[in-house]
Amino acid sequence: MSWWIMARFQEPDSDQSQIVVLNFDELFPPEHFVPRLLNTIRELDLSAFDGSYENDRTGRPALPPDRVLAVLIYSLLNGNISMRNLEREMRQKADLMYLSGGAVFDHSSLSRFRTRHADAIQSLFSQTVFLGIEGGFINLEHVAIDGTGIKASASRNAIGTREELERRYLAVQQACEKRHRQWMESEDESEESEQLERLEKLEQQEERLAKGFEFLKDKPSRKRVHLTDPDADWHRNGQKGLIVGYSAQNAVDTSSGMIVHQTVVTQQGDSRHAMEIVEAIEDLRAQAEIECRPKYLLDAGYSSEDNLRALSQYDLFMPDREKVHLERLGSEAATSEDMLRFEYQPEEDAFICPEGERLFFQKEQTFARNVPYRLYRRTGCRGCPLNDACTSPTRNQKVIAVAADQLSKSRVKYVEPFGGGGRTRSTGKPLTLEMRTKLSAPEGRATYRKRNIVEGVFAAMKHARGGDRFLRRTLERVAVEWAERCIAHNLARLLGYTRLDPLSPKLS
Repeated sequence: MSWWIMARFQEPDSDQSQIVVLNFDELFPPEHFVPRLLNTIRELDLSAFDGSYENDRTGRPALPPDRVLAVLIYSLLNGNISMRNLEREMRQKADLMYLSGGAVFDHSSLSRFRTRHADAIQSLFSQTVFLGIEGGFINLEHVAIDGTGIKASASRNAIGTREELERRYLAVQQACEKRHRQWMESEDESEESEQLERLEKLEQQEERLAKGFEFLKDKPSRKRVHLTDPDADWHRNGQKGLIVGYSAQNAVDTSSGMIVHQTVVTQQGDSRHAMEIVEAIEDLRAQAEIECRPKYLLDAGYSSEDNLRALSQYDLFMPDREKVHLERLGSEAATSEDMLRFEYQPEEDAFICPEGERLFFQKEQTFARNVPYRLYRRTGCRGCPLNDACTSPTRNQKVIAVAADQLSKSRVKYVEPFGGGGRTRSTGKPLTLEMRTKLSAPEGRATYRKRNIVEGVFAAMKHARGGDRFLRRTLERVAVEWAERCIAHNLARLLGYTRLDPLSPKLS
């Protein structure tokens, strides 16, 4: 007969009250990011925060700006953009307890702090830029400029033009009249209460529509308005389609990855902001007494003949979005010779490029007018002899799109070549043609390739740190929200912070 020995285990009691002693000197030594962040913020000029208070003799002491800023910035770097979540975490996390000095800032106080000190927070961004210049991180040799769409705290269904709002207003009016008659004719008290509640909601909707209609009447320059956030508008968000939000415009120093200019705008289209951004960088260069002239690497969205003419005194690298205009030779055969031929292979579901490489099916995507397209892609095109003509100077891949309902008929697809090779023309746009030639040269391609760093900055801010949306409304408030995120990014670059694990921030 064998005897089994039963092991004994401890039985911890989670319900038992405990006193935990935190030794901040051991948890956060001087070389740790947390004390370094607090010390760096204290080195900034925070005198602008004092001007909003008059409590030197009487009144309750205000929140310390250095502590609040440190908590806000550290929270943003760890992907928390919500003030309510921040208030909750300040009771649970030792790093936030250290930064706040043991105090707990409630979300209402944090929101009032951000509203009261909007201008002071905006000015802190410029201070981080000059810290980067003084520390030798920023040299402004190459400046990458791009914009991105940030979703607003607003529904897609509450935006419309003047005509759309007027139609909706009339429909809601009719619904209100119908509900009012039902409420008057109702004999059941429970049904009467329900009808009255629905009527009140319709009246609130009617009031919002009336305000939106009056807003557009007073501002004829605006084509549409959002009923809860009047400054929000439709914007493109990469390949994801349209969002209701704002456009964030950033200029990034490529050597350091730090943001040197930032702004948030309501208007669609990047091209109207090119002059403003370049002139802001030139003003910064003059203030910092930097002698070298920057090379400006702009996204294709900024390209226009007017911008190339207005900024002709600067060293620009800016491809155009327009299709290349070919000189037609008068026959279909001659036109085909001028274009790149891609032959479809049904058995492989792939297109064969002129060099014999295969573009395999990647995904199906819906573009304008809800037409589904099938996208075929080939990567690794940099060493191909047709790379300059087949892809843009910034790409190492080729993507072609074919309408799904036309695929069976598209045995051969002809694609217009990009720039160079003597096969392209640009009638009436000489500056655009010169820019294509500049970007087609090996030096131009190598220089423009550095623009990709601004995409990495947006990826870190929007995805790694959860900043793909705004939580506040109106342009004035979201501008402060974006400035806070840009300040956090710059301080992270200055202090070498890398968020390796969202549960355990560590030094890089």
